[in-house]
Amino acid sequence: MAGARKTSKEDASPRRARAHVHNRDREEDILLAARAVFEERGFDAASVAEIARRSRVAEGTIYLYSATKRELLQKVVTRWYEGLIAEIERGLAACDGVEAKLRYFAERHFRLHAEDAAIGRLTVRELRSVPDYPASSLHELNRRYTRLFTGIVRAGVASGEIHAGVRPDIARDMFFGALEHLGMGGTGRARRGDGALAFFALFWRAIASGKPTGDNGRARG
Repeated sequence: MAGARKTSKEDASPRRARAHVHNRDREEDILLAARAVFEERGFDAASVAEIARRSRVAEGTIYLYSATKRELLQKVVTRWYEGLIAEIERGLAACDGVEAKLRYFAERHFRLHAEDAAIGRLTVRELRSVPDYPASSLHELNRRYTRLFTGIVRAGVASGEIHAGVRPDIARDMFFGALEHLGMGGTGRARRGDGALAFFALFWRAIASGKPTGDNGRARG
C-alpha cells in the first residue's frame, strides 16, 4: 500500500509540472490578446468576451486570472512596463558616460510614446488617474523607471559633467514631460527621431557643465 501511494505521488508530479506550464502559456495568450484588444478598442469598448475569443479560452477562464477588466489592464501594463525597464537597463549598461546614457534614454523614451502611444494613453487615462494609483504596484514601477534617469543625473553632478545646481527632480519633469509631448502630441518632424535628438541637444546644453569627458559620451559598440 505504501509503495502504491509513493508511485501515485511520483506520477502526479509531472502532471502538476505540465499543468503549471500550460497555465503559464494560457496566461501569456490572455495577456497578449488583452493588450491587442485594449489598444484597438480602448478600455471602455474592449470586452472580456472578445479577449476570450482571441486567446481561445472560455470567457469565465479570463476571470480566473483577473477579477475585473481593469485588473486585467493593469496586468497588461505591468508586463509591458517590466519589459521596458529591463530593456532600458541593458541599453544604459552599453553606454559610456553621462551624456551618452541620457541621449539613449531620450531616444528610447521618445519611441515609447511614438510607437506605443496606445498603451501609453491607456496607462495615463485608465490607471494613473484612479485614486489608489499612488499605492499601486504600477506607481512603484513608474518610480523605478524614473529613478533610472535621476540616478544618471546624480552621477553626472557627482562627476562634474552636470552643473552642481541641477535638481534631479526638476530635470526629470522637464525631460519626461517634453518627450511625452513630442512623442504623443507633436507633429511633422517633431514626431520622428530627430525631434528627440533636437530636444536632447537643447536639454544637454541646459544642464551640462561643459567639463570634457574621457570617452566623449560615446556608446560602446
